[in-house]
Amino acid sequence: MGLSVEYAERGAVWTRRARWFLPLMAAGGVTMSFTAPLEVLYGRELSRSSVYIGIFMLTSAVGVILIDVFGTRLVPGLDARVALTAGLSLFGVSSIGMGLAPDDLLLMASRVVQGFGGGMMLGAGLQAAVRVHPVPGDTPRALGRFNAAFLFGGAVGSPGGLLLAGLISGKAGYQIAFVVTGVCALGAAVVLAFALPSLKPPPGMPRPRLGLPRFGRSTGGGAALVLAMSGEFLRGGVLFTALPLAGAARQYPTVAIAVGIALMSGSEIAVLTVAYRIIRRVGVVAVLLTAFALGAVCATVLALTSDLTVYLAMSVLLGVSLAGATASLPVLVVAQVGDSSAGLAKFRISAGIGVLAGTVGCAVLGTLTGMAALFWLIAIVLLGSVQLTHFVGRRVGVA
Repeated sequence: MGLSVEYAERGAVWTRRARWFLPLMAAGGVTMSFTAPLEVLYGRELSRSSVYIGIFMLTSAVGVILIDVFGTRLVPGLDARVALTAGLSLFGVSSIGMGLAPDDLLLMASRVVQGFGGGMMLGAGLQAAVRVHPVPGDTPRALGRFNAAFLFGGAVGSPGGLLLAGLISGKAGYQIAFVVTGVCALGAAVVLAFALPSLKPPPGMPRPRLGLPRFGRSTGGGAALVLAMSGEFLRGGVLFTALPLAGAARQYPTVAIAVGIALMSGSEIAVLTVAYRIIRRVGVVAVLLTAFALGAVCATVLALTSDLTVYLAMSVLLGVSLAGATASLPVLVVAQVGDSSAGLAKFRISAGIGVLAGTVGCAVLGTLTGMAALFWLIAIVLLGSVQLTHFVGRRVGVA
């Protein structure tokens, strides 16, 4: 009897601590998104060279991809609480480094470490989401709750960095924003380490180790990976690169750019609250088709006009498009792989490549060719994603 009572008490404590997961993921979203939209603007402030801006954006994306690829057998095998704490701590230290770096070498090194931290945080967050309440068949709901919490934080944090940087002209405003981000990230990491319960990997998971991923073959898996890249291309290329870069190039006020980012993030959160119910009714493929098609229409409109009111309106609709991709793609990859840990790790690889293509490609092309050409390219990529969605739906028979 005493042993049963002890186990019951431990379970109650674990449940109470697990309730902190979603609020802490929202805090992580705030810190990791606070300076994300202004990074390309900071690179543009340091140099108008497309090569420099490309390298600046590339360094962080490389860090994310290295974690996503070589950490696919490391992150899933770790206690998710440990991985989350480590990732957020790395992100915080590197953000402070970006703000205080006296030269380009230390700045770029900090960017790489920032990518390491961001990749570990995002990968571990997905793993933690399905471990906090490990109910068989409930992976879509678990991922939905994590995405909604993290992106709610992102909606709060994304315009904040732009507004803070806009208070002080020149480099100093950006540098202060990076330091504030780093301090907040380290504080969130400390709270996370003490508040969350242990989130160990499921039984049978291999011991954590660095190395290239080993995934069994799955029908349509390659096409699903490319689709997952498209979703992160939409986030990294449009939300964190094209929209703020277009605002700067078209000489919108900083407040207007911040409002555009906030509108996009806010509409994404609003749609995510109902997205999983819609997926259960109409299916993953139908939601993806609508999301990519809407994104292509918005990009086309932004290529044709530079009107500020239209910019803000398209920001709202792009948030709707991004919500559809965010809700559908992790579920699609997991469903095809058949195992949540392997599926989420596979999704993170494709996500890292999508971030690389989105942030670096859009930053370089936007600087070289102008914003109209960049938005035409985004529209073409998203139309290609529509066709690929049709292919995946026919090949694997997903509704």
